[in-house]
Amino acid sequence: MTTIIKSESPYVKSIVILAIIALIMLMPMENLFRILTKDDFKLEYINLIFKMGLIFLIGYSMIRMLKTQALAGVSGQFSWRFKYLNLIPVYLIIIAILGLLDQNFSAIASVNLMLLLIGCFMVGFAEEYLFRGLLQSLFLKKYGLRKNGIFISILLPAVFFGAFHLLNLTKNDTIGQVLVQVVFAMFIGFFFGVLVLKTNKLNAVAITHGLINFFFSIAFLPGLKSLQEDLNNPVSMAPIILTFPLLIIAFFMYKKIDKKEIEKKIAMGN
Repeated sequence: MTTIIKSESPYVKSIVILAIIALIMLMPMENLFRILTKDDFKLEYINLIFKMGLIFLIGYSMIRMLKTQALAGVSGQFSWRFKYLNLIPVYLIIIAILGLLDQNFSAIASVNLMLLLIGCFMVGFAEEYLFRGLLQSLFLKKYGLRKNGIFISILLPAVFFGAFHLLNLTKNDTIGQVLVQVVFAMFIGFFFGVLVLKTNKLNAVAITHGLINFFFSIAFLPGLKSLQEDLNNPVSMAPIILTFPLLIIAFFMYKKIDKKEIEKKIAMGN
């Protein structure tokens, strides 16, 4: 890990960090957690919470170690600006809720709902601290002062974020569905990257990320099998269509990023 930190190339750092994260995600921990429960759903989310918690700690620790708190949006020196921008993705949450209105939730176990909520928030914080907090900061620190460097520094972590979803091929046989996940993750990842730089606050973005995951994941709770059957139908382009507006909005937001402020943040980390 020390060798990674000393490397000057954000590409090398990113690839090695993502390789380590991939190994964590692929660790067969289910048998260890089976002593806690035999239920497949509970087992899946206990496993997810543990791994995402570990990834969050890695992201948080490396942000502090590399002194990129300001770029990452976790520094108290910069106030939370343009708070209303965090409300833009709320339309996704509304769409998810509308899709659940005709469902009967009486068969859902409260413990499953709680595990889902915790799991989704852990995913939100782990992925945001890793991709927007850590990787985006690495690229900004190296290329942020160059022409188009800020754009590249937002785009590449978003591409890595999308590509990271290829890991879902290990548990999903439908290549088309996974490729759709890759594309819409890139779209929303680019939006979140711009949002962190505009608002100065990573935690708010992580919470938004977690809420979107939660409301769209409710459909997979045990007890809503009929809805799950609908969701497992042939590949849908809906996720790409729904997140495409965020990509367009992100481009407009990017044009109004305060480059002087980013230069100041870069200087603070050197």
